[in-house]
Amino acid sequence: MNLFLMFFTTFFIQLIIATEMNIIAPLAPFLSQYFNIKDSWVIMFNIGFSLVGILVPILGVFADKYGKRKSLMVALIFYIAGTLISGFSNNPIQFALGRIFIGIGYFSLSGTNLSYLSEFVPYESRGKASGILRGAFGIAILLSPLYATNMIDKYGTLKNVYIPLTIVGLICLLLLIKLPETKKSKEVKVDINELLTMVKKPINYKSLIVVFLILAAPALLLSFLGIYISNNFNLNQVEIGYVYTIVAFGTIVGIIFAALFTDKIGKEKLSRILFTLVLLALIPIVFSKSVGIIIILLTLVTIGLDGGWTAYQTLCSEINPKKRGTFMSLFYTINAITVTIYSILGPLLYELGGYKLLVIISIVNTSVALRILYSMSIEKYIIENNNSF
Repeated sequence: MNLFLMFFTTFFIQLIIATEMNIIAPLAPFLSQYFNIKDSWVIMFNIGFSLVGILVPILGVFADKYGKRKSLMVALIFYIAGTLISGFSNNPIQFALGRIFIGIGYFSLSGTNLSYLSEFVPYESRGKASGILRGAFGIAILLSPLYATNMIDKYGTLKNVYIPLTIVGLICLLLLIKLPETKKSKEVKVDINELLTMVKKPINYKSLIVVFLILAAPALLLSFLGIYISNNFNLNQVEIGYVYTIVAFGTIVGIIFAALFTDKIGKEKLSRILFTLVLLALIPIVFSKSVGIIIILLTLVTIGLDGGWTAYQTLCSEINPKKRGTFMSLFYTINAITVTIYSILGPLLYELGGYKLLVIISIVNTSVALRILYSMSIEKYIIENNNSF
């Protein structure tokens, strides 16, 4: 068993799927011209991508039932097909279809990568495994805007952006053939009644509502940032890539901060502190007319969002320890639903009130999320129900 090859393969799978996910928003001005559509409608390319995320529980069952390596291979084939369709697309419908295939790959691969490694890595080392995959995600967020915008600036076609992702995907697919398969559980199935019963518990649905409300800010603000600064501050495509990279530094800082201080400060307390930082950074954006100040404030927003999300996700994973996989699949299903809803509503809201309206909606949602988060004590619930951190 070659652990190095396992880590190498899953690292690059995580890197390419996260890279593709983070290039649409920076390329929004280019995509609107490339496909001759309104710039505010570019976000709708995320609808099919995120909508398939609702299938997360089914994708998880497939991995358990038929083997996680096989699940990775099937999902990677979908991803590779999607990159080819998107890269050579000549119209927006074809591009959207390609992103649906990419979405199937993304959500399945995201959920199965760590699960696959966990089958072969000892419990005491799984934190390192998670850290390696999270590192790939962070690198992708940081470098994907520069990668995409510079490729477009140099070549001016989508295929030059997507073909390198296709090539890396094919290499990873070949490497997966050499890796061992995991144990299969033929009796596993999706239990809708179990999911509905779980959602009915107050602590569960309240924590999921917080997820939906908190994710409004990144779903709206980061998706329309490229369009907003292009139209209002006359930044070119490469400069937009640099802006997204600067904002992405906030994500890295937030993740590192959460990794260092979550256990020291406390998961719930740190979630509250960092999500409050998001609210405090959002409010001045409504009144700001300086692109520099907006970038600084959005960087603070991403510090709070990604640091708070890291702590909050860890906290919520302990609410239902005996059914952790089931509840966390709901967690990411809500994530997919949120992106889908705001991909549909985003263009209408942007045309109605511009970027300022999107900020106001994010402020309202974050405020309600904080009110819910401060009104309940997840840590107290976990302790009272004899769950351990």
